[in-house]
Amino acid sequence: MSSRTRAPFCSRLMAIRVGMSGFSYPSWKPDFYPRGTKQSEMLTSYATRFSTVEINMTFRRRIDESTLDRWRDATPEDFRFTMKANQGITHFFRLKNTGERVREFVERTERIGSRLGAVLFQTPANLTFDADVLEAFCASLAGGTQYAFEPRHTSFDTPECDAILRRHGVARCCNDEVHDVHAYVPTAPFSYFRFHREEAYTEKELQARAEIVRGVDAYVFFKHEDDPACVKPALRFADLTA
Repeated sequence: MSSRTRAPFCSRLMAIRVGMSGFSYPSWKPDFYPRGTKQSEMLTSYATRFSTVEINMTFRRRIDESTLDRWRDATPEDFRFTMKANQGITHFFRLKNTGERVREFVERTERIGSRLGAVLFQTPANLTFDADVLEAFCASLAGGTQYAFEPRHTSFDTPECDAILRRHGVARCCNDEVHDVHAYVPTAPFSYFRFHREEAYTEKELQARAEIVRGVDAYVFFKHEDDPACVKPALRFADLTA
């Protein structure tokens, strides 16, 4: 089904969901995970503190159905996973003629059921904006799934790009590692933010970002590190937007 005929969008968010871009880090014990938490218990523990998680392993490899089943069973019904699309779609084929690859990716991740949040497409830094390519790519996306698009080249920072994304209900992803968060333009019924910069966030910066996010349905993800201190800004942001 093309985006021109897809069914009306039904939001699965109805809230600001805050989480990390990853969860399986033994070094987060005992600061975040209780001492003695097993690897198999981390996701369940994580889901008591956050309402969403961004999965990046799907960018480089095909995820096992058994893993999706385990994640589904380890989390409450209102928890959401977002999945980073495989690099074959964005980096090898560079958005061209990828309809079947996207369908296969989405169909596999839909095994996680209602816990599937959004699929994130992150393009390489050397991929420049081509209106025809982006239009064809967005038109090939099947309905019933939320999609977010994170371009890494400045040529995508145009009203024409925003218009294409908006026409197809694809959310522009703002990654403050490369984008000006204060210039963010929503293009879908939900918004998508990745707060991934290297420098630590001050309280004032977190509050400023919270003001931008408030009032919209949104996913917000903070960068994961081995250092458990990386979780603190996300927990604070969740409090600011609660």
